[in-house]
Amino acid sequence: MNLQSNLTCATVPASYRYWQDAAKELLQPLLDLMQTGLAHLPIEGKASDHCLDADRLEAFARPFLLFCHWEVSLGHHCEESDREALEKGKAWFRQALLLGTDSESDQFFGYSTNYRQHSVEMGLLGIAFEMSRNWLWESYSDFEREQVLVWLESDAGNGHHWNNHLFFGVFLLEFLAAERGENARCRAAIDWYFEELEKMYAGDGWYMDGNNQAFDFYNAYAWHFYPMWWIRLYGEKDPARCERLAKRTRLFLETYASFFADSGEHPAFGRSIAYRFNASAPIALAHQQGASPLSPAVSRELCTRNLKFFLDCPIEQSQGCLSLGWVDAFPDLTESYSCGGSPYWAAKGFAPLLLPPSDPFWTDGEESLPSDSSVALKGPKLIVRKVNGASEIINAGTQIGSSNTRFGAHKWGRLSYKSGWGFTIPRSNDVYPFDGSLTAQMKGSEFVYGRHGTVPLVLESDRMACMYSLGGKVDGLQVSVETNLHWKGDWQLAVHRCKSCQEVTLRFGSYPLSYHDSESIRVEEKEGWVQARTDVKAIALQAVSGYDSTAVDERSSEADGPRRSIQAPLHVTGLLLKELAPLETVTLVSLSYAGKDFAAAAPWSVLSASDGYIKLKHPLLGDWEISG
Repeated sequence: MNLQSNLTCATVPASYRYWQDAAKELLQPLLDLMQTGLAHLPIEGKASDHCLDADRLEAFARPFLLFCHWEVSLGHHCEESDREALEKGKAWFRQALLLGTDSESDQFFGYSTNYRQHSVEMGLLGIAFEMSRNWLWESYSDFEREQVLVWLESDAGNGHHWNNHLFFGVFLLEFLAAERGENARCRAAIDWYFEELEKMYAGDGWYMDGNNQAFDFYNAYAWHFYPMWWIRLYGEKDPARCERLAKRTRLFLETYASFFADSGEHPAFGRSIAYRFNASAPIALAHQQGASPLSPAVSRELCTRNLKFFLDCPIEQSQGCLSLGWVDAFPDLTESYSCGGSPYWAAKGFAPLLLPPSDPFWTDGEESLPSDSSVALKGPKLIVRKVNGASEIINAGTQIGSSNTRFGAHKWGRLSYKSGWGFTIPRSNDVYPFDGSLTAQMKGSEFVYGRHGTVPLVLESDRMACMYSLGGKVDGLQVSVETNLHWKGDWQLAVHRCKSCQEVTLRFGSYPLSYHDSESIRVEEKEGWVQARTDVKAIALQAVSGYDSTAVDERSSEADGPRRSIQAPLHVTGLLLKELAPLETVTLVSLSYAGKDFAAAAPWSVLSASDGYIKLKHPLLGDWEISG
């Protein structure tokens, strides 16, 4: 990279420099933590359930990927103020990698083994090493490169979880093949990984995440990020595979823009939401590979709004590094596999910096983003809606596998997820959260059950239906449920047909209204109606038929126990309750609102509510008729 020539280049688009500055701003606290003699960055945060060595490796590999994206961009445009940080980072990462891969060093990362987290970071490093060949890999002596390669080889042939992790085996072996030379065994192993990954394709551009049995944002920052990188680096080895993978990414991106609110936020849904703006990871890469249906301007706007949304939030921890959390530091929402360095998986969101400033991604004029829409995706069994600037995911059947319920089934099991509203985490592992769900609690039991295993019945742009059970083997509770969900604007109408084998309390919850200041919240509760509002938004929950009473689930102060909302320290959720006798069958009908229009949050008049037909009237929204 010729820095002198870059310093004299023409001015670059403001949007490009914004991304460069954002990357540098995120790197600065990491640069401050760099210590000669350490192979990792001492980022504060909880330990994972892997091991100390794996956590140390994450605190090297993931920040390294962020640095690599920034360094590549400086090959297109570098200012004098960038030079010191650039050289400091290069020097530290060079020495840290050699320390971490030296088996005689007290900084040794340890070797990879079957199903060890090391496989994830090593696969990622395969991509990062290709990005940094000119300043890192090629700066090493033959002896130093051999040391790193021997360490990487400890992962060759190891077991990987049968999900997106198989990509890590691909990239590790591809890098080893590039350095050691092609051989039939290596190529056969790579082909086998791809064949296994093929088995997880579900249609509509979506993949089931293997033994996780989940459809969520891993489809963006894994299933369509890694294929674009493989095409970029190694695609000449199998053009037919490139064509197939690119076609699926194009199909995925056709509706993906609707997953982003006008604010840039996407709904918090599934696991690893602490990776934040990683959700935009495949967009720029797909544009570069000619695999995107989105215009360059829309691609840029989606990525930039998503990045800016999170960077405008207080997402740093005490050292200034990325925190574990969503819109702020909230480690309790994260999974057991997360540690202090984990949030830097978000580095993949900086893929736009791989595009030169002259690319249409940066230079094309502005275009409007997708407006209100509703699209049913049969592959993942989801409906994605854009409504009044927000994005909402209606979930007809996506779930987490029964072997991974430790991640929290509620992250997939709620009926819907909406940008700007988030969700709450459980009070304990045995208490399913009340918001956005129908839950069941047997009389005399402390367990609260929510939806998990689900059979989708109807998946349409204006309606979804599914059936599932609430309960479990611990106390033998069994409640059979069929749910029909309809929507109009920011309102949802839910019809639950339920039959319980035991005496049970059923609760149906609204979206949670989260807030910071207890002076700003106003709650109204009366027969069949709960409404709460702040100065900017409101929730409402209205019983149409079948329910006995109302209640609220709230944390209005620290006296109400630990924080549970991922959006803010305080929250209130409206609840409708029904007491059900053994073998009793009931139909529960309710309306739920979450939006910013206070007039739209007014109650509906129920004109008819016979079985299979409901007619409603609203002072602002007019008539609404639902059949079926």
